[in-house]
Amino acid sequence: MSVRRFLYGLGLTLLATLWILPVVWMVSTAIKPTPEIFALPPTWIPRRLTLEHIRVVLERWPFLRWFFNSVVISTSSTALSLLVSIPAAFAFARLRWWGRDIVFLAFLSSLLIPLEVNVPPLYFLMNRLGLLNTYPSVFLPIAAMPIGVFLLRQFFLNIPQELDDAARVDGCGSFRILWHIILPLSRPALAAMSIYMFIFTWNEFFWSMIALQKPTMLTLSVGLRALQGAYDIDYGILMSGSTLAALPALVVYLFFQRSIIRGITMTSYR
Repeated sequence: MSVRRFLYGLGLTLLATLWILPVVWMVSTAIKPTPEIFALPPTWIPRRLTLEHIRVVLERWPFLRWFFNSVVISTSSTALSLLVSIPAAFAFARLRWWGRDIVFLAFLSSLLIPLEVNVPPLYFLMNRLGLLNTYPSVFLPIAAMPIGVFLLRQFFLNIPQELDDAARVDGCGSFRILWHIILPLSRPALAAMSIYMFIFTWNEFFWSMIALQKPTMLTLSVGLRALQGAYDIDYGILMSGSTLAALPALVVYLFFQRSIIRGITMTSYR
């Protein structure tokens, strides 16, 4: 093993350790008794395990309702984003029309606009439509994000154009080319985009906090703020709620990380 490769591996190990230490501390705090949370010196491995904090979160707070809201919103935004992004990416990547690249660059430039700038007009729009405190008020703006179109467009560009030409010679139209050729070859990119959108929506906080005000409509990311308390912080309850909220996104990533990496690495810019 070369010195360069060793240093590279050591650097990655240190970065992974720095990332996982807060996660380990969060889980450890969630299953510690309250006195041990504030013990000095702190302990990484609890001397005594307890599920009391988790029980309090599930019994005293509408945690399962928040969980259900997050599942509905994340699933809806992912499905709608795929429904919108696939034909748009196909039009930008495989169809030839005047001004295509200019329109795409203008469309892509919206990624440079901070979300905070869009919030005031978006809030008034949702209020005018009567969608505040509803699921669509959250998943519709997220599904309209251009990142999905960008990722799929880059992947579609890497598919040989000769496949389209051969299909058109056989009498296939654009829709059949998309359905029978492009989509079957794009499963890694579709999986990567779906997982990315699901995790992003699951963790989204800023817009959800503004659009959802009813306690029963909150998502997990917003509901965790309520666990913090107005005057004091119960770290055991807060870390228990954070652990339960992080589990679905973590499980999705662990099971589909190869699809994420493969899909993103195959969307090189052209």
